Amino acid sequence: MKKAVIIPNNTKDVELRVTGAVVQKLESLGISVHIKSDFTVDEASSASENFPIDADVIIVVGGDGSVLDAAKYSYQYCIPILCVNLGKVGYLSEIEPDSLDTLDALITGDYFLDEKMMLEVSYVGCGGNISRYAVNDIVVSHDTYLGIANIYLEDSAGNSINYRADGLIVATPLGSTAYSLSAGGPVVAHDVESIIVTPVCAHSFFNRSVLFNSADEIKLKNVNNDILKVSADGRLSFELAPGESATVKRAKSGLRMISFSKNSMFSNLFKKMRMLEDKN
Repeated sequence: MKKAVIIPNNTKDVELRVTGAVVQKLESLGISVHIKSDFTVDEASSASENFPIDADVIIVVGGDGSVLDAAKYSYQYCIPILCVNLGKVGYLSEIEPDSLDTLDALITGDYFLDEKMMLEVSYVGCGGNISRYAVNDIVVSHDTYLGIANIYLEDSAGNSINYRADGLIVATPLGSTAYSLSAGGPVVAHDVESIIVTPVCAHSFFNRSVLFNSADEIKLKNVNNDILKVSADGRLSFELAPGESATVKRAKSGLRMISFSKNSMFSNLFKKMRMLEDKN
């Protein structure tokens, strides 16, 4: 590798000490560094024009949320992403701040490149034509107040169910260990390509998750009398008016991530969970 882009989380690395250590380490390996210090979460869903698209790797200094924020660059420019963990759990992270020597593997080639399935949610309606991409999940719910969301779901084969719940989560296998897990959904191995639908506090006897084939297109219709919100990874969102629908399907490409071992995702999950328990 010859060039890296570093995207720091300025709220977690306030004095940029970890970011500086990463820069120093990469430069010692002969890797040129571009720091994208102007990054903001509120940028448009497409990546910015001034991004160095010739980069070989994107290194995020932050937590899992920082990876989700930076994922659009990896998706649009097909650049693999790597995270130095400054978060509480860092499930999407490969490196801890005290183990930066692991970056040597970028030069020796002792790493693996995985592509994680992503989702695309699309909408055509009064709000225009909208497409959003998610690493973890698409969520349909109320935005600013409590209330039951009535959501009609239909798959590609015409099978349907009407959910009455606080919300509905449509997750990737990677996202199965995020919000969906908190709502009682299953942990799904990353190589089991599927779309996981999990209701949030269902107001019906049917309160179980459903796994759909990754080739399915899931139509979600707002059968409420008021507006619902559709969000991608808890970030960019749009409104779904009564009677309007959004479609969720597998994105054309996925999130490319660098890992340094072939340990199963379950081993990594259990390790991170133990770290979380130790911090508590």
